[in-house]
Amino acid sequence: MEVGAVAAMRFVKDGIRAAKLVMQHTKHTLLVGEKASAFAISMGLPGPSNLSSSDSIRKWSKWKENNCQPNFWKDVVPLDSCGPYHAKASMDVKEGGCSTRNLMGVAEPRSSLVGPHNHDTISMAVIDKVS
Repeated sequence: MEVGAVAAMRFVKDGIRAAKLVMQHTKHTLLVGEKASAFAISMGLPGPSNLSSSDSIRKWSKWKENNCQPNFWKDVVPLDSCGPYHAKASMDVKEGGCSTRNLMGVAEPRSSLVGPHNHDTISMAVIDKVS
């Protein structure tokens, strides 16, 4: 019944070990960004390290040259070849004229299947290819 997590951590490769250290050695649930990196390095994980690969640098350079926005959203299409992005479907409007979209312009999912009496624990680990 313990929890530890890191997010947006830079310069430290092993996020799983960093999250375990957060769980074992702090009263926090989540450390983010610069503080997560500093904590992980202070606890003995290797870093700071350059985590960029030649492939990621190539993709970033191409994106920057084309002034494109990355598309990590679902159900959106670009206005031109690389953004800005807009919802595929027309605006959802409730009776009375109020939009069901949030401020980011993405439709909010509404499900009767999710509630306080039907949820569970999620465990997530990401494994990169072994070098």
